[in-house]
Amino acid sequence: ISLSSAAQSDSQTVCISTAITDITYVIDNGATGGFISAGGLPDGVTGSFSGGVFTITGTPHESGTFHYTVSTTGPCSNPSLSGTIIVSANGTIALSSPTGSDGQIICNNNSINTISYAIGGGATGASITAGALPAGVTGNFSGGVFTIQGTPTESGTFDYTVTTDGPCVNVSLSGSIVVNDDATLALSSASATDNQTVCINSPII
Repeated sequence: ISLSSAAQSDSQTVCISTAITDITYVIDNGATGGFISAGGLPDGVTGSFSGGVFTITGTPHESGTFHYTVSTTGPCSNPSLSGTIIVSANGTIALSSPTGSDGQIICNNNSINTISYAIGGGATGASITAGALPAGVTGNFSGGVFTIQGTPTESGTFDYTVTTDGPCVNVSLSGSIVVNDDATLALSSASATDNQTVCINSPII
């Protein structure tokens, strides 16, 4: 038995729902066939023997690390070769802070309620990919969680989108932080009009 497909094709990493590069083994001399003798292949990927060649082909429908061993069949000594197929999952994202925390209305210079997203699947991180956060508020990824927190120092409506990072399909969720200015009050009539003395039955200024 010998690998007849490209070098390293027996050790490949693919995304779920993406076809693997066919892996082929030439089986000859006294061998009469070949089969998967140990480990297994991901769902959607099969191994078959025909015309002196054992072929592993297909499109994986499950993620994980799959170690396999191909052995020959025949009346004499039957050697084996092993390989590995790693199937990476698509990224996943879900709001893990309380419902509605991704749509907040707060006053300037007041801390927001922390917004957190659980990042999973094959995702290796996450980032703000559209929109922006107000000054004073930051988004960071750590330990499978993307967290938005801080105290805004500017007012306005800030729509944002968080997207997973990873080798396969990446997904997004969006939210909004509305920061209102504090109320203001100023005398707009003439100076000292807020402190005047008038006669009864005479109009004030």
